[in-house]
Amino acid sequence: MKPSAAKPRGLSGVSHPDGSIRVLAIDHRDSMRQFLSPSDPAAVDPRRITELKIDVVRTLIHLASGVMLEPEFSIPQISASGLLPPDVGFIAALEAQGYLADPATSITSVLAGWSPQQAAAAGASMAKLLLPYRPGSELAAAQEAVARSVSAECEVAGIPLVLEPMLWGSAQPDEQAALTVESVARFAPMRPGILKVPFPGLASACAEITQLCAEFDVPWALLSGGGTFERFEEQLTIAVAAGCSGFMVGRALWGEAALAAPSDRVSLLESLVIPRFERLNAIVALG
Repeated sequence: MKPSAAKPRGLSGVSHPDGSIRVLAIDHRDSMRQFLSPSDPAAVDPRRITELKIDVVRTLIHLASGVMLEPEFSIPQISASGLLPPDVGFIAALEAQGYLADPATSITSVLAGWSPQQAAAAGASMAKLLLPYRPGSELAAAQEAVARSVSAECEVAGIPLVLEPMLWGSAQPDEQAALTVESVARFAPMRPGILKVPFPGLASACAEITQLCAEFDVPWALLSGGGTFERFEEQLTIAVAAGCSGFMVGRALWGEAALAAPSDRVSLLESLVIPRFERLNAIVALG
């Protein structure tokens, strides 16, 4: 896989000059199939996924400080297309799929035939590992061990890691806040390049996350989690005010365009999604 002409490896490769994180997330695979065809995800043509990702990146990349990709449908294709400008690096997803089926029983693994070393060789500025995680669950210790192991591999490869502990299971707002903060307390000491965190539900919890991350000099970015754009905009405003460094946004940003007919996709990205991205950028710029 030919390396892309991306920014230097590391946090600076996916950060805005002001230090904020403004990452376009388009690394979805199983969740993309599920989103595009809930009744029959397996029927989604891989070419449809790649064409969608190329349209999204081509239209929005000028607003992003970085983009999150994966090796199946986007890294080789987007690298070959020359869509990434020299000042925008990409984050390479590492995790295998299948975690959506039952996150309570799934130990995360790296995609077969892929590794931090290969991500680095492909030109990635950072790697990313998503781990379904719930403090106190039977698999919590195993998932923490996976994170430590992959972090060590990334260190050997010379590529920083974005860690994304994905809280699973329903919870009341206070419990959600406590569980999210506890997750950050477990993973921040591993000193990842970035912690990618869901909104914890409370502004006070955002402040606790900032304090925990600051102890280990780890920035944290808010993930959108597939909700509505308006809700994510509200959450980002709260999080940035509490010290969050920025965002990594996916379907909440471009979901409507992904579901549109291919002939309408680019015009919807331009008319609806670009203004949304500009609003998110304005929030982190004020932070």
